[in-house]
Amino acid sequence: MTPAEILAVFPSTFLSFLIAFSLGVVFWVAGLVVVSMITPHSELTLLRAGNTPCALAFGGKAVGMVLPIAAVARTAASPLDQAIWCVVAVAVQLVAHLVLTTLLEGRLKREIDANEVGGAAVFIAFIQIGTGILNNAVMSG
Repeated sequence: MTPAEILAVFPSTFLSFLIAFSLGVVFWVAGLVVVSMITPHSELTLLRAGNTPCALAFGGKAVGMVLPIAAVARTAASPLDQAIWCVVAVAVQLVAHLVLTTLLEGRLKREIDANEVGGAAVFIAFIQIGTGILNNAVMSG
């Protein structure tokens, strides 16, 4: 493409970018809020206080959630298609969170209460990221 052709299509492609990016951010933040709401503690309060196990586990959830949302932004046929698949991406991460919470039987909560990083925070972070990587690969086709 010539520079003139690029400049001619820029407004419409930039609008598409803004829509896809905005939808991605909305679903990413909404997903993290939902995860926060189903945990027995307030992540935001703990993060502000510098709680390391919370930061590690929640950071893993954030990275794991944004990976498939990014794949969806790249491959979606329309904003509606993107929104539908973002819901799926968030749901997969929520299921992973619930499974990990059940398997570890309160271990992360004990680590967070003591503000001591242990195996639960690290394990949860890596599994959430791994789930996000797998979800990203599946959603990116």
